[in-house]
Amino acid sequence: MSKSAIAILLLGLLASLQYWRGRRLNLTLVRGLAHQMEEAISPVEKEYTWIGGYAGAIARYNLGNKEYPEIKATISLLPHHSLLYLPISILLGRRDRVYLLIYSQRKLAGKAHVKPGKKAKLPHNVSCLHRDQVAIKGEMIHRYYDSEEEAKFLTSILSCLKSPSSVEHLAANVEENAYYVSVKISCGDLTELFNCFLSSPHTGRDPFRGRKRQH
Repeated sequence: MSKSAIAILLLGLLASLQYWRGRRLNLTLVRGLAHQMEEAISPVEKEYTWIGGYAGAIARYNLGNKEYPEIKATISLLPHHSLLYLPISILLGRRDRVYLLIYSQRKLAGKAHVKPGKKAKLPHNVSCLHRDQVAIKGEMIHRYYDSEEEAKFLTSILSCLKSPSSVEHLAANVEENAYYVSVKISCGDLTELFNCFLSSPHTGRDPFRGRKRQH
């Protein structure tokens, strides 16, 4: 057997091994996250849809909750099952993430974005929004908003978390009338996040008044 044939055979074996290992990992991640979310929110109805083979899943939960009647979760995973696309995805900055839309019964007061990190990437279309910064547990938090009430509420959610940096982005999405959350799976605790939302009254009180840095 020629060297090229041996190389092709070995590459095929590696690709096959990566496929089965990656497939099992992604299935384990989806099932674990689904269980974690169900335990935290106790939905009265639930629906799951697989996306892109083993690339993730979309979950819809009916909570029967007066304040937050529905939650939509998109689990987006790296292609751990693909020997070719996994390193490319990592180089492009993709990570295993959960994107949440937490629908509110109450009409949101306006737009707000809250992002932890010293060099947080700017959200889209924020040029006309007010900007300031606050510090939570040693983390710099960037806020962009036209509704101070919503900015205060999102800030209170981050202050409730043990590690505010576990959340990449919190936003009040007036178009969907829902709160948007982006969480890295490797860092975030979804149970803690849901508990903070479900236990935090929407008072509009700002615990960081007097400690803002405005721009």
